Amino acid sequence: MSTILNRVQLFLTEANKASVPISSTIVNEFGEACKDAFKKHFTEERDTEFKPRMSSIGKPLCQLQMEKSGAKTETPPYNSKMRFLYGDLIEALAIAILKSSGIKIDEFQKKVTHTFGEDKINGTYDAKILGKVWDIKSASPYSFKYKFLAGFDSLLKNDTFGYVSQGYLYAQADDSDFGGWIVIDKSSGEWAVVETPINDDEHFKIALDKAKKNLKALNDNEPFQRQYEEIEEKFNGKPTGNKVLGTECGFCPYKKACWGENIQYLPQQQSKAMSPKHFWYTKITNPKEEYVHSSK
Repeated sequence: MSTILNRVQLFLTEANKASVPISSTIVNEFGEACKDAFKKHFTEERDTEFKPRMSSIGKPLCQLQMEKSGAKTETPPYNSKMRFLYGDLIEALAIAILKSSGIKIDEFQKKVTHTFGEDKINGTYDAKILGKVWDIKSASPYSFKYKFLAGFDSLLKNDTFGYVSQGYLYAQADDSDFGGWIVIDKSSGEWAVVETPINDDEHFKIALDKAKKNLKALNDNEPFQRQYEEIEEKFNGKPTGNKVLGTECGFCPYKKACWGENIQYLPQQQSKAMSPKHFWYTKITNPKEEYVHSSK
């Protein structure tokens, strides 16, 4: 078990039994971090100028090109503001608990810059612990279980948000090793520590090469090219005749700008479940019966 995770679990277990001493410095730092998070999400003016950052440069290039072009995004649901704020508050709480657990944090929210030839990119990493850079994430129960608990290889296969390039860029800019991710399930409060492999030279190179390629394409204003295609929908292993967006496009905020206004977010058409999964449909040739009747 990770040293970090072990100390956190021991501390929280003891806190369940009786009160534990926490320094006033940690309490005050936590309070200030919460205030800063609240102000950031509600009162601070946002910089509308597009600037590639380490936290985003590993995303699909087509999404970054859409953002740079000023393409219209879909209006996020009202609760998205709460989700983003909640994430920042959990990360502030994570730092307070890490410190209270006796874990020495060498650096916190440190600004760094990395240079690829003439191209520069900036970022701010969460924490440096035991000489390594760590990224702190809050996660949904599904993401916590199937992405982070599944380990480093799972993140590599499903890195829609560019977490791997982000982490290795932070570490390279700090001239340190990348430790991995400290993750908190925002629903259950469980913790996980996803460590990078001991021999990760190949992963490091791939992550930085991806960031370098994306940054150069953006700076050179390379023509937009969609990187993903719609996929054949299947139900119970059989094609339905409908087409949907894949995971990468499903999370992109520029779906309609890229695929057109006619795409539809609908329940899985052949499912009879009370709460079926929803998909972004680009083509429906075999609609759910209720949609056939409602269109007549």
